[in-house]
Amino acid sequence: MAMLTCGAPGFTAIRSTSGDSITATDVAACLTRLDRFTYLYSLEKFSLDGSSSKELEVLAILEGFKQGFKLREGETQLMIAILSLHALRISLTPNKCKRCKGVGEMKLDNKVMRCEACVGEGTRTVSERNLAKMLGITRFQMRKVWKRRFNLLVSKYSERDEMINAAIGIGLRDHKA
Repeated sequence: MAMLTCGAPGFTAIRSTSGDSITATDVAACLTRLDRFTYLYSLEKFSLDGSSSKELEVLAILEGFKQGFKLREGETQLMIAILSLHALRISLTPNKCKRCKGVGEMKLDNKVMRCEACVGEGTRTVSERNLAKMLGITRFQMRKVWKRRFNLLVSKYSERDEMINAAIGIGLRDHKA
């Protein structure tokens, strides 16, 4: 995916024992196997191409509505839209842990210890307090209902990441044949 960014060197610049090379065109051709939403998501996340960000945001909101979340009294469709957009933002640019700088480990004296702030993951999740404030709900509502919804939406983007990897893997394997 990085080959699709401006100024990225091709794989021919990397030493290899094989004479074959993968071009940006090959990678782009692999992405044609994806649906429009996943395609735009891959361009924005991996190639930093924000030219279609408005369409991507609309598709993210529609994805949130497709989940069929039941709303209670006082809850609006706007809350689902906000949650969907925030899940998209987190998936595009995960929150790096500030304490370990996204590594997941910290060096203390002569030991390498797992970072306690992010539990060794390198990323921090969004706090329930911040999500509740964004949605205008209580932390109790956030914890019992909306956090699960948020996690579901974020997991959909993890599935999209896997679809992108599979499409490129299959496409490049077919390219070699």
